[in-house]
Amino acid sequence: MPYTTFTQAQVQDLIQAIDSRGYAVLPNWASPSQLQSLQALVARTVADCGNDYVALSGQQAVQGTPLHEWGTSPDFIDLCRRIVEGVTGERSSDTGITQTLRCLTGSGGRRESLIFHYDSFVLTTILPVCMPTSGERGDLLMVPNRRPIRRSYFANLLDKVRVDNRWVQRRLRSKVTKDDSPFTRIAMQPGYLYLFWGYRSLHTNMPVAEDALRATAVFHYHNVHGSSSLASRLRRSLGAWKDQGLQEDAPQM
Repeated sequence: MPYTTFTQAQVQDLIQAIDSRGYAVLPNWASPSQLQSLQALVARTVADCGNDYVALSGQQAVQGTPLHEWGTSPDFIDLCRRIVEGVTGERSSDTGITQTLRCLTGSGGRRESLIFHYDSFVLTTILPVCMPTSGERGDLLMVPNRRPIRRSYFANLLDKVRVDNRWVQRRLRSKVTKDDSPFTRIAMQPGYLYLFWGYRSLHTNMPVAEDALRATAVFHYHNVHGSSSLASRLRRSLGAWKDQGLQEDAPQM
């Protein structure tokens, strides 16, 4: 990782960029050799899954790769903590990062696209590993900083329910199709690290052609309502619904 320690001025510059234009960028986060290694990992993973959508969740799933190194890096965790502290005024107690490697291709990749949502974490960072260079590229699309950080989990849940329904999702997709100028659209470059307020920003990815491949490593930091008792009860209820085969009707958290 070329980036190790950051001065306070550099951290403030990142925060200011996210606040003003919706996102910040750290170029060449991954070295050419690291990127090549990750692209080989993606190729193997997608091939093993029949060349369709697949996601690797958690650090153990990518052990022995640069993704595991970054997800456990004290320097990276410290950077995330300082960015979150700079915007919230509070020092996060989170000691780790939640991470996923998403590989969009095939019909499954299209189903996983254009689903607008808010994250549960204040800071979202994305490292593109493979990106189509033409056609349907799967660009990152967002309405930056659309909501504040909610004081209660219930208010956060209401925000998500308002978005996570067929009518609103259909309306948002229709808006994008007709005119995407009200949205911030980011054509991401492999190896660069993109940072934004995932909790505050309504976001999704544009579709990817079935014969193309879009792979991104997503890192989340600071679950705002991670200690909420209501959130814990709902997660237990969701687990029970899934055990009964009712997960399709369960609300998304």
